[in-house]
Amino acid sequence: MTYVEGTIKRYLFYSEENSYSVIKVEIADTNDPELIRYEPTIIVCGFFPKLDSHSNYKFQGEIKHHEKYGLQFNANTFERMIDQTYDGVIDYLSSDIFPGIGVKTAERIVDSIGIDCLDKIAENKKILDSVPKLNQKLKEVIFQGIVKNREMEDTLVWLYGFSISPNMAMKIYSEFGLETKQIIKENPYILMEEIDGIGFKRADEIGLKIGFSYDSDIRISAVIYYLLTEYMNKYGDTYLIKDDLIRFTLQFLNHQQIDQVEEDKVILQLNSLLEHGKIVEEEDKISLNYLYYAEKFIAKKMIDLSMTLDELDDVKTHIDAFEKINHISYTKAQRKAIHLALSNNLSIITGGPGTGKTTVIKGIIDVFKMVKNQNLEESDILLAAPTGKAAKRLSESTLLPATTIHKLLGYDFEGHFKFDEHNPISAKLLIIDEASMIDCLLMRKLIGAIKIGTIFVLVGDANQLPSVGPGDVLNDLILSDLFPVQRLNIIHRQAKDSNIISLAYDVLEKQMSEDILNNKDDRVFVHAKDTYLSTSVLKLIERLILKGYDLIEDIQVLIPMYKGLNGIDRLNDLIQETFNGESKELSITFGNKKFYDHDKVMQLVNQPDKNVMNGDQGVVVGVDNEKELLVDFSGNIVRYNRKELDQITLAYATSIHKSQGSEYKVVILPLTMAYTIMLRKKLLYTAITRAKEMLVMVGNIDAFRRGVLGKDRKRNTHLQNFLQIESLSKNDDQIKIEDFLLDNE
Repeated sequence: MTYVEGTIKRYLFYSEENSYSVIKVEIADTNDPELIRYEPTIIVCGFFPKLDSHSNYKFQGEIKHHEKYGLQFNANTFERMIDQTYDGVIDYLSSDIFPGIGVKTAERIVDSIGIDCLDKIAENKKILDSVPKLNQKLKEVIFQGIVKNREMEDTLVWLYGFSISPNMAMKIYSEFGLETKQIIKENPYILMEEIDGIGFKRADEIGLKIGFSYDSDIRISAVIYYLLTEYMNKYGDTYLIKDDLIRFTLQFLNHQQIDQVEEDKVILQLNSLLEHGKIVEEEDKISLNYLYYAEKFIAKKMIDLSMTLDELDDVKTHIDAFEKINHISYTKAQRKAIHLALSNNLSIITGGPGTGKTTVIKGIIDVFKMVKNQNLEESDILLAAPTGKAAKRLSESTLLPATTIHKLLGYDFEGHFKFDEHNPISAKLLIIDEASMIDCLLMRKLIGAIKIGTIFVLVGDANQLPSVGPGDVLNDLILSDLFPVQRLNIIHRQAKDSNIISLAYDVLEKQMSEDILNNKDDRVFVHAKDTYLSTSVLKLIERLILKGYDLIEDIQVLIPMYKGLNGIDRLNDLIQETFNGESKELSITFGNKKFYDHDKVMQLVNQPDKNVMNGDQGVVVGVDNEKELLVDFSGNIVRYNRKELDQITLAYATSIHKSQGSEYKVVILPLTMAYTIMLRKKLLYTAITRAKEMLVMVGNIDAFRRGVLGKDRKRNTHLQNFLQIESLSKNDDQIKIEDFLLDNE
């Protein structure tokens, strides 16, 4: 690895958020002879704490040539190089690391203890007692400065040894400070709880490397928590039966192990997690603490919102007047939906494509303005949706501003929300679209920021797949029968002409369309055997590109499974090589991942510090010497080093779940019996309704039939039960109040 040693001349850039630094260094030594021959200085980039100007450091990494900025050095590690001369040690002691220590004081220290004073002080700070005119405060400043600086550098180097990126190492050090090594050595699994971007597998690698046995109590506890979290995220449930969790844990621990872990040991650690409040048990149902209390909070707040009845005056008359003035004729269901929304503080409107949800949203807003009959501020009426794409669609269809729920709540991409129960949103009318996508954690944040008295309207398609995250909020609210709900089920004239929409409703009714195999202007079925399915997809993409459709912007392949001959992973690789193979000269690989310039990619984890979230799609716009990748997420350029490539994936083909809230001009839907375990009605319906102009189904008609007849799995959640309990509690309280008033009349 190349190294550069030199003096920091000045800082060009430093980020307080993630410690990314760009500094100009005067080269004193390097193992690259060409570099020192032609370049007296070099720009060094990397993730490290604020270093001291005019001090010597040794950086290890790689030289790169940036098209815009010229020669740069990408540093992976750094260490302070202390000039072991009389003047060098004095310069170090009088630097910014030791506030209050000037040159004269530094000279007295070196004269009294010697040139090797730094090592001696680090070993025994009492040696400073031999320095004249040095008070106790300055002694402590000197000792702490030496120790802190050495331990920080030592800690970062130690973390690098676990294949942790410099960026991640700085994130860990910023969290735990000088105690980083001690904390991780005591419990490496704390990383999966405290550090975004580190999961169980990485924490377990560290744990096993530093000597934790596979059956240690701490590891068993971490496995239980990890498996429960994985189950919630994979299946969307908010609880797991206790016996199942124990069984899964034993299977995980004892897989390919000679010494088997006994059930009693797992139960002991399960009870420990319960005692510490990390998980919650209710009637043999085990929940993650934060999911359990999120659903409890949702239940309480939703009942509170619904029991506040500030009905607007004469809504029906205003709807009539609005229709007459604007020459609009709402259907009976649309009128009922608008009236429902403006006659209750909480209401739900649900319907499929073509049923007029957007028309209803516009109607609610327009009639609300008429009813209020006064000047409203922009913040009085707010529209939002779970994703950026869904918010953009809502804005385009209503011609009104709309934003993501995260932005609505003032999310600062450091995990903090500006608006919450202590600082609620000031809106008088709040409408949330695509509500089926909202998981219980986001819903908890959202309704926590809604003040009592706000008119709150949830709009969504209850027949779509539930949220990617845990919970089934929209369906739980509807099925509780505790809130006003209006279903829109009449398909309007324009939508009736869409073969895509008619197919979607046939799927909902579990009917096989008679003309499913007949090619339409907007819908095609192409037969293909499993062995030729991927080849057929590639040929279809080629034809669509020739027709003028763009692979990045317009075409999306949707597949329910990642693995297998025709899974997402393999199709992505094939599409990449076929249509972007010419860009492979500008590529980056790490493990089994490879990315080319101009690739379509998707973010897999929330990275608040980079302003990019799980599910965001972008395009690779730069590859630097196989060391870094630049991705454009709608104008937000994000940089990835090799160790961070597990945060993104190719996105020519994505899961149907990941496509929620999005629309694509063309959807290619491969169908094979190999997907059988995933083929369900809601999944098929959601995939079909993502297509805006053209739906291309390719594969086995029996697989399509299996999806139509497939039974959807109901998610296991607490919310409906919590809602019933909260409703009964509120009604009991109301009865007690009324009885009290009667008794005291």
